[in-house]
Amino acid sequence: MSGFYFSSRLGQHSLAKNDKLLATLVGALVCSLSLVFSISAWATQPLTLPNDIFEKDRARYLEVEKKLLTYSKHRLQHLDNDIYELAHYPLYPYLLRLKLERTMSIKTKREVKQFLDDFNGQPVSYGLRYKWLKYLAKNNYRSTFLSSYRPGMGARLTCTALNYRLKEGESEQDILREVDALWLHGQSQPDECDPLFAKWKKAGMMTPDMVIKRIEIAAKEDNRSIISYLKRQLPSDKQYIADAWLSVTRDTSRVNKTALFPLKNTSHEAEVMVWAIEKLAWRNPDLAGKVFNRYKAKQVFSQAQQHIMRRAIALSYTLDRLPQAHQWLELADVQGASDDVKLWHVSHLLRMKKWQEVIDVIDNAPVNLQQEENFRYWKARALEALGQTMQATVLYKELSQERHYYGFMASAHIGEIPSLAHTPAPRDTAAIASVAKTPATMRAVEFFRLDRTTEARREWYYLLSHLPESNVTDAGILAYEWGLYDQAITSFARSGYWDDVERRFPLAFSDVFSEKSQAYSISKSLAMAIARRESSFRSDAISPVGAAGLMQLMPGTARYVAKEKVSRNKLFKVDDNVDYGVQYLRYLMDKLNNNPVLVSASYNAGWRKVLEWLPANEALPVDIWIENIPYKETRAYVKAVMAYQHIYDQQLGGNENIFPQLTRDMIPSADAVSTHPVTGTLQLAPR
Repeated sequence: MSGFYFSSRLGQHSLAKNDKLLATLVGALVCSLSLVFSISAWATQPLTLPNDIFEKDRARYLEVEKKLLTYSKHRLQHLDNDIYELAHYPLYPYLLRLKLERTMSIKTKREVKQFLDDFNGQPVSYGLRYKWLKYLAKNNYRSTFLSSYRPGMGARLTCTALNYRLKEGESEQDILREVDALWLHGQSQPDECDPLFAKWKKAGMMTPDMVIKRIEIAAKEDNRSIISYLKRQLPSDKQYIADAWLSVTRDTSRVNKTALFPLKNTSHEAEVMVWAIEKLAWRNPDLAGKVFNRYKAKQVFSQAQQHIMRRAIALSYTLDRLPQAHQWLELADVQGASDDVKLWHVSHLLRMKKWQEVIDVIDNAPVNLQQEENFRYWKARALEALGQTMQATVLYKELSQERHYYGFMASAHIGEIPSLAHTPAPRDTAAIASVAKTPATMRAVEFFRLDRTTEARREWYYLLSHLPESNVTDAGILAYEWGLYDQAITSFARSGYWDDVERRFPLAFSDVFSEKSQAYSISKSLAMAIARRESSFRSDAISPVGAAGLMQLMPGTARYVAKEKVSRNKLFKVDDNVDYGVQYLRYLMDKLNNNPVLVSASYNAGWRKVLEWLPANEALPVDIWIENIPYKETRAYVKAVMAYQHIYDQQLGGNENIFPQLTRDMIPSADAVSTHPVTGTLQLAPR
């Protein structure tokens, strides 16, 4: 056996031997945390990780890691002792992996197999099996590949495995049954799949229905190029179905062309029509409705298909606030429709102030929907508007005991302080010490110390996935006490312990928020609510569109408020990020007449879009306007920020309860928008 394999096995043994030592060190450390930090300290300042017991080992780890990355393959053989000397260090497995990646060959197959067995499912093993299989396939090591392969490794490796199994003499019939899933894919599959598809076709398994199913998938993924190829695999009397898909994917309005749909293969043609009508509805609901009614009269569509198209047409009219919305919502809001149809039916009636119809629609909803907080709140609002005060008060009273936006709004309607119902999770010192010495926890801590936050969070997620359910809350408490606020929030969400409000809404970076909020005359509770919603106080957070840092700022936005170029790295610095974020809130406040609802909506969707959403002719109550925000994400965002702002106000010992004001305020109509006399930009003019 190679020297590396010997060291690897010794390392595993060494890790086991050192568990007791690590448990003693870390357990003692965690048990002493309650002496080092008071609860008041946790609430007012960011915390640091526990005392550093691996400082020298960490420095040595970085040295060995650098050597593993830079040495020639020949010189790597001399690093076994260096690696083994760190066998007690939490990140030791990552050194083993790094050497395996650098030295991967058929000669190291025992080491690779042992590593994958030892660390199966752990973050350190992620991607290694894939790299190993790619190497084996490239070099045609068939038997080793098959022994290492696991299902779900992607089309290329799956097809390679199936081809190898055929060569090993397995039943062709059994293997070809597994090809269906590979075929039903919207994109071209790797070349390795071609021999399988050829055998699959020869065996009579490439039926017209299978070809048409793939055409549908490809069309919905906007991959027209493959449709032309697939068309040639169809018998001549069905090739028109491919032509129909090609036509409507280029222009959905072509669904109106009756020549495309001779109704010879109704079920397949209906799939084309349903997809095209649903898409068309969002830009031309009149035409979509016309085509829908034409073919509905010919009984082309199933009930489920009708729900899909009616929903799209109804919501398109509703979001554009068009008069046809009322009729189409009534047609769409029937048994079997999706829940959001009911939601928008109620929202539309609220905007029209048809209070009795609001009650009727809610009362006809499935029982589970009637029990949702939004429908209970709106039924109470409708009853109140109709003068049925006692019935409304009963519903408001029930809701006021619940901690969410609707519960807080209900409290304001009956003049009560919203209930936070804070119940701290019990602190079990022994259980927390046990979580702290878990290898995944220790690896996460080390990665946080190395400022490798992606790897750290990957380890923490693994920890939460593998802890007993009863200990996940303990992990949340531990993360909170260590100042890993986003991990604390994640942990409490996973455990379902919602009532520990202080830990779920930590006063993270409180001093920074105080300084910046005072400097720009912004409510500290609003600024913290935005940060909590945006990033869960993760300072290095980055969104798919490039928003960065604690308050999730786009570099362009930061540059605009700072009046200078701002680097992405600067946005990851808490002080700078909060400074720019609060400045931006001040800018929005000035532009939107200090309206926190419009400001929070603008922070999420952009102020230009929010001005487009203002009521056309007359002001609307705040809660009705929020319910009619067209973007689902922004609608939820505004509700969350308003609720979080109240929670943070209570956490900070303030008395800013904004909800009574929200029940009285109105969102102004579009005629309140004016042009600033100096800048020439649009803004809400103070009245």
